[in-house]
Amino acid sequence: MNDYKLVPGKLAANKYDTIQIFRFIAALMVIILHSTYYTYERLNSGIAIYNQGAHGVRLFFVISGFVMVLSSENLKGKADGWKIFSIKRIIRIVPIYWIITTYKLFVLIFASSLVYHTKMDMGYILKSYFFIPALNVDGKLSPLLGVGWTLNFEMFFYLMFTIALAFRINTILLMSLIFIPLSVLSFYSNDTWPDFRFYTNPIVLDFLYGMIAGQLILSDKKLPKIIAFPIIFIGLLYLFFPKNDILISSGLYTNENFIIGIVAFLVIYSCASIENRWGPKPAWLIYLGGASYSLYLIHPVVAPIVPSLLKVVNLKWSTLSVVLSVFFAIAAGTVFYKYCETPITKFLSAWAKKRKLI
Repeated sequence: MNDYKLVPGKLAANKYDTIQIFRFIAALMVIILHSTYYTYERLNSGIAIYNQGAHGVRLFFVISGFVMVLSSENLKGKADGWKIFSIKRIIRIVPIYWIITTYKLFVLIFASSLVYHTKMDMGYILKSYFFIPALNVDGKLSPLLGVGWTLNFEMFFYLMFTIALAFRINTILLMSLIFIPLSVLSFYSNDTWPDFRFYTNPIVLDFLYGMIAGQLILSDKKLPKIIAFPIIFIGLLYLFFPKNDILISSGLYTNENFIIGIVAFLVIYSCASIENRWGPKPAWLIYLGGASYSLYLIHPVVAPIVPSLLKVVNLKWSTLSVVLSVFFAIAAGTVFYKYCETPITKFLSAWAKKRKLI
C-alpha cells in the first residue's frame, strides 16, 4: 500500500516502512488472540486466551488516522478532493470485505454447524455488508464477519474525513468536535439505540490520536532517537505483554481503555519520528504489512479450521493448535493478498483513473 509516501510539504521517495511493519504486528496480535480463542472454544477450554492481542486494533486505528492525514495532504483545497479520497477508500476497503463476508455467508447457508455467533437474518446480513452496527445472535454488536466491527468504525471515520475535505474544515478540528463528545457519551449510553451506542466508544479517539501524530510529522516535529526507541519498546510491552496479578495490582491498568490509546499514539509517533534511523527493514515484514488487511479479514475463516480438525482426530494439543492456526492464517492471508486483493485493487484503481474519478 502506498498511502503514505508523504513527508512534510512534499512527495518523497521514501515510505513509512516502519509503520507498514507495525500494521503487520497489529494484525499478528489480533490473529494470535483469535487463535487462542478458537482453540479455547473448539478444542480445549483450559487454554488461556491472549486478550492483550485485542490492543492490535488500537494500533490499527492510530495508524489509520496517521495515514489519512499524510495521504490526504495534497487533497486539501481541491474542489474534488473529498471525492478522490472517498473513492480511494471505498476501492481499498469494500470489495475485499464483501468477498470474504460473502464467503462467510455461503458457509452459513451450506454448513451452518461450522459458523458460531451468527444467524440467518436478512436485515442483519444487509447491515453487515453496509457497515451498519447490528446485533448478532449473542446480542453483541458484531457483523456477519466478526472482525468487521472495526470496519464500521473505519468507515465512520472515513465519512467524517470526507465531510471535512468537502467543506474544507480542518480535519483534526472536526474529528475533535465529533469524537470527544462521543467518547463522553459512552458514560451515558444505553441499549435503547444500539446503533448509536456502538459509536459512543472511547476507541474512536484513537483515530484522532493518529491524526495528531500525522500532523506532528508533517510539521517536522519529531521525537529524538534517544526518546523514541525506549517509548516504542516500553509501549509494545505495555500493549502486548500478557497481564499478571502483579501488574494489575500495581495500578498500571487503571483507566486502561484511555491509556491504551495514548500508548498506541506514542508508539506510532515514535516510529514515524525515527523512520530513517532504523536502518534497512526486512522486505518480508514490509510485504506482510502490506498484506495486513487481507490477514486481518481472512483469518477468522481460516484459523478455526485447525482446532476443529484437531478435535476430530482427538488431539487436544493447545499450543500446536494456536501455532498452526496462526501459520495457516498468515499463509492464507498472504495468498489472498497477492492473488485477490492486489489485482482487484489495481483493476478498480485503473478503472477509476480512466474515468477521471481519482
